Amino acid sequence: MKSLRARLLISFTALLAAALTVFGVIVWLVAREAMSRDMDDVLRGKALLLGRLAPPLPLPARRLLIEPWMEQELQLQEHQVAVQMFTADGNLGGKSSNLRIDMPLTETARHSYHPAGGVELETLAVGGREWRVATHPRRERWGEPVVFYAQAVMPLDALDARGYRLLVWLVGGGAVMLCAVAATAWFLSRQWLRSISSLEEAARGLSTSELGIRRLFVPSDDAELAALASSFNHLLDRLETAHTTQQRFTADASHELRTPLTVLRGEIEVALRKPRTTEEYREVLVSNKEEIERLSRLTENMLALAHVDVGDAITQRELVNVSEVCSTVINRLQNLAAERQMIIQHEDTTTEPLSVNGDRVALERVIFNLVENAVRYSPTGENVTVRVSKTTPWIEIQIIDTGGGIAPEHLPHLFERFYRVDKARSRTHGGSGLGLSIVKALVEAHGGSVSVSSEVGHGSTFTVRLPAA
Repeated sequence: MKSLRARLLISFTALLAAALTVFGVIVWLVAREAMSRDMDDVLRGKALLLGRLAPPLPLPARRLLIEPWMEQELQLQEHQVAVQMFTADGNLGGKSSNLRIDMPLTETARHSYHPAGGVELETLAVGGREWRVATHPRRERWGEPVVFYAQAVMPLDALDARGYRLLVWLVGGGAVMLCAVAATAWFLSRQWLRSISSLEEAARGLSTSELGIRRLFVPSDDAELAALASSFNHLLDRLETAHTTQQRFTADASHELRTPLTVLRGEIEVALRKPRTTEEYREVLVSNKEEIERLSRLTENMLALAHVDVGDAITQRELVNVSEVCSTVINRLQNLAAERQMIIQHEDTTTEPLSVNGDRVALERVIFNLVENAVRYSPTGENVTVRVSKTTPWIEIQIIDTGGGIAPEHLPHLFERFYRVDKARSRTHGGSGLGLSIVKALVEAHGGSVSVSSEVGHGSTFTVRLPAA
């Protein structure tokens, strides 16, 4: 594959060659036409001048001679023109010394009507060559009979030679200009693309460890390169954020997976050290079951986040009634609420259908995670309220609890992955710090937002806003 510099040079050279070709053809055609007109003007002038230099009276044919002084006056050699004269009845009277053949006086020239003695122009083929002929019927006065005919001739070879010389100059000059411009373009392209090469070298030299340190230089004197460098730097910023998030996610996931696995291994090793009673083995199995459930939930959450990261958070879109989703989730959590002696209340602030375009399964997961957190982390005997309302153009879902609340320093980090307000309490309830991250990702995938307000000692309110259908 050709380099950018080569493609630019080839394209520019091809366009320039095409432009020079068109320009050269136009110049050659215009010049050829101008040279043809000049030839006719010269011949016309020589024929008229010959008619004035020759004796005006009707003399015998032998007296119609081209004298040397007449050739000098006509400057025949300078213009490559030959002349001759015919009598009124069409007989050749005399011709210049540089005319080696006899040019005929055509009937067209003899019978052309020029009462004032004009000039008839023709092209004749004589002696294997083409000639341009100008014939002037000489009259003494207006409308009188012709006294004699003065004729000036020039071979068209002279015109062709001039046209050929012009063509050689056009082709040669165009080729030289094309080569010079191509060489200049090659040199300038190297200068112009040097900054891009510098950006390429700088980008190639960046390593993962330098993402947060080094950035590409942004030139101030080149707007296009500055835009390119800025775009690369923005990309590096996003890569740095993604890399940092990935590292933190990997470290936290490793830690979260290692803890239950360590517990499982330790309990099994202790149980195998000596024979146990059936009840003791049962206690070990129950404890192992809890750790396995924690691992299962963690794996499901990590899989959900992986789907979010690759853009597969929403598998299908349909019209979803938000109130029905909330009722379904509340029914699923009634047993957990009963164990904690709590009541989950469902409130709709309007009677009109509250629907959104989205993935029903994903929306159920959002509501489930928020309501389950409210139930698990609220004191026993408290109530949880799920309120659905419409604030055009949004559908709002509020999960309100009257628990202990969340300290202000934790609120900005609640939706970060693996972030837990109280690690010990979270581990007791099987939490891994991924639930709210999944909520935020799924809500944003639906074009909405999630926020939290809390006051220590008075509870918390999570608000989900989704675009109404």
